Amino acid sequence: MGRGFESLLRHQFPGPSGAGGTPPDRLARIMLFRLISRLPLPLLYALFGLLAWILRVTRWRRNLVDDGLRRCLPEKSVAERATLARDFYSGVGRLVAEILFGSRMSIGELEDRLRFENDHVVRDALARGRKVLLVAGHHCNWEWLLLEVSRRFGVPLTAPYKRISLDSADRWARATRSRFGATMVVAREIGPYLVARRRQVQLLAMLADQSPSRSNEGQVWLSFFGQETAFFQGPGWIGARLNFEPIFIAMRPDGRGRYVARFVPLGAPGERMDADQILRAYVDALEQSIREHPALYFWAYNRWKGPRPADG
Repeated sequence: MGRGFESLLRHQFPGPSGAGGTPPDRLARIMLFRLISRLPLPLLYALFGLLAWILRVTRWRRNLVDDGLRRCLPEKSVAERATLARDFYSGVGRLVAEILFGSRMSIGELEDRLRFENDHVVRDALARGRKVLLVAGHHCNWEWLLLEVSRRFGVPLTAPYKRISLDSADRWARATRSRFGATMVVAREIGPYLVARRRQVQLLAMLADQSPSRSNEGQVWLSFFGQETAFFQGPGWIGARLNFEPIFIAMRPDGRGRYVARFVPLGAPGERMDADQILRAYVDALEQSIREHPALYFWAYNRWKGPRPADG
């Protein structure tokens, strides 16, 4: 989910810091997650719509939201960006409601709410004997996307994830994400994991738009919305060195609580791309997808932590 989403969880489900609070506190938060997730989706929308309004009026991470919109959409007027910011907060409320609902939704409900437009792209690659790397961004509902990908292709899915420091939230998130069979691997361990299982892992999915720390040596700087932006080089390295065929997943809304996913090959079928080519193609595809529905990108993440180093 990333640090921005973790901050959101802390804001909406507060508790003691550190290792997740006292045992009674952890139990209370787990019970709260489970009880709230059992509410019907319309009630979840109403509840988290109110909380999203509170986040907006209290200006939760508003500096990051405004900075991201200003950097990436300078052609929009101040009023247009203010409208996008308002719609972003509303979207966050819907997203949290949908994630909670996703912890118990049935396969039939998931299929009804998330339609794959051209999943033959993935099936064809797997049928050719290729390993497939699916890359997406924090856009629309990436958690439902993981759930559906993990059960759609008849091949076990592996996905890296970033631990949430709230222990109860981390356990809940891992259980939810793996409920249809996905194997969740801590992000910093994904490289060795894939090397050790290079013949077993055939389908890998990851969100590749998180920002490395300024001291991270495994980063590459690319143009993203005309801004020099740091990206982890891991997805490019995995695709090129471990011979995965990279495919971007573009999501768009299709009504309230409904989405369509389209699979966009980042290269020609069977093409061997180097790491830089994969990352550049990914960033271009991500930018195009966000431009189509900018309010549904997670702008509250600290994407630009500082300028590019002189030797970067």
